[in-house]
Amino acid sequence: MDLERISFKSLADAKAKFSKVVDEVRERDVVITRNGVPVAVLLDYQKYTKIMKFIDEVRDVYLLDLGDPSLKSVEIDFEDSEEV
Repeated sequence: MDLERISFKSLADAKAKFSKVVDEVRERDVVITRNGVPVAVLLDYQKYTKIMKFIDEVRDVYLLDLGDPSLKSVEIDFEDSEEV
């Protein structure tokens, strides 16, 4: 993460100068703070779509490699089954 390309703004300052903050997002990401603690990030929409596309691609590769972890495997208990 390149901290020189990130701008930190207090919530009060961001609210007072919202149009300028939105314009600034074209050049750098903006972290909004409340009482000095980061609470939100504003970033350029094109950057956002690239990040989301990357996440989708990584998820697809993960699912292809390991399978869908949300699917639970079915266990069969053979000890209780009847012999034929």
